[in-house]
Amino acid sequence: MTMKKTMKSLLGAGLFALAMSLMPAKADNLVADLSENIIAITSNFAGKKLVLFGAIDRSATSLTEDPDVDGLRDIIVVIRGPNRPVMVRRKERVAGIWVNTQNIEFDGVPGYYFVAASRAFEDVAPPAVYRRLQIRPRNLRMNPKNLLLEVDQLQAYREAIIRNKQKADLFFEEPGGVKFLDKTLFRATVKIPANVPVGRYKTEVYLLRDGEVIGIQSKALSINKTGIERSIYEFAYDSPFAYGLLAVLFALVAGGIGSLLFRER
Repeated sequence: MTMKKTMKSLLGAGLFALAMSLMPAKADNLVADLSENIIAITSNFAGKKLVLFGAIDRSATSLTEDPDVDGLRDIIVVIRGPNRPVMVRRKERVAGIWVNTQNIEFDGVPGYYFVAASRAFEDVAPPAVYRRLQIRPRNLRMNPKNLLLEVDQLQAYREAIIRNKQKADLFFEEPGGVKFLDKTLFRATVKIPANVPVGRYKTEVYLLRDGEVIGIQSKALSINKTGIERSIYEFAYDSPFAYGLLAVLFALVAGGIGSLLFRER
């Protein structure tokens, strides 16, 4: 009788161990946030630096010290928005003069794009992962409107958009921009330039292990004008015709006052 009970116990323990081994391993938890979620733009706004900070709550199945067993963790931070159409103009030399020969409008172009990784991008993940998630400017799906282009032509126009955005300090790529403070805590500094467009932004933090995404967290970021700047901006956006008339009227009045002052002298 005792032998039977022992065999049943061993069999039960074996089945339990097998069931546990077949269960998926508990995933790491990712927690991240920004130092500010709302940025107010005033007349003296000269840019800003935000701090993104976070932590990895590692599961009980991933606490070894050996990266060959545990897997190497990486973090990628992406902040993008708002999407707007962008006109790209191609210039050619005609009769000794540079003129615009072709204008192409692209949809889905972020007004601002920031991406940082804990290591060199090539070391963090394969190119297929970046293409699938639209990570890095070269992988953004910027499509031309009402125009069919060859692949090489389309790529040339996309590269022109990226170059212009980078020159305007609106597109950033920072390999190694995410710093691990220890095995679980990390932080990144995000540059917000003075010419950043207003609107709603999306912050995405990716946790990767051995080049595969195992966790994602999203946060909202809002950048808006405040005070008189916001009133003028909303009026210009909602009533462009009336705003244009007032601007012309103001210029005429200012010019007339200036001419009277100079005439008196």
